[in-house]
Amino acid sequence: MKEINQDYVKQYVKSKFGEDLPEKNMNNILSVMERYGNNYWWESKDIIEIAMYQVFERILMVPFGEFHGGLEKLLDRPVWTHEFGLNIEGIREEARSAIARYKLGNGGISDEKRQEKIQSSIQMLEDYCKKTGKQLLKVDLSQEEDDKNEDGLDMSGYDGEIY
Repeated sequence: MKEINQDYVKQYVKSKFGEDLPEKNMNNILSVMERYGNNYWWESKDIIEIAMYQVFERILMVPFGEFHGGLEKLLDRPVWTHEFGLNIEGIREEARSAIARYKLGNGGISDEKRQEKIQSSIQMLEDYCKKTGKQLLKVDLSQEEDDKNEDGLDMSGYDGEIY
């Protein structure tokens, strides 16, 4: 088994992120790694396993794309980046339920629940934009077939609305 130390952290960070980090960041990563003892989950090839641990860590231990992809598989739905900033505790609670289902072999959620989560996420972003005065470009992808040409391309000229 590899020993968790500064050299291991430097080598790991270089292999995963391709760069050196400030010593403070390296020490933070080392501290997280030491807490897990012989569980080197950050080295796993299973992105769902990575997501099951990373979602509860404040320090990013793997490239964001790897974590994000694993979290979407774990939660069985799209997870947009605004959710990490606006609803991390909600994501963690959802992950707890997903982990329990996953360990029982019941990985997925219903289409109805998935749509509910998607709508909730979009509503959360709309509410945030209204509250902060930011603009939101909302695109309605449900368009009439009449607006499409013979190749299925949108010819309506409608590009969405800015709220």
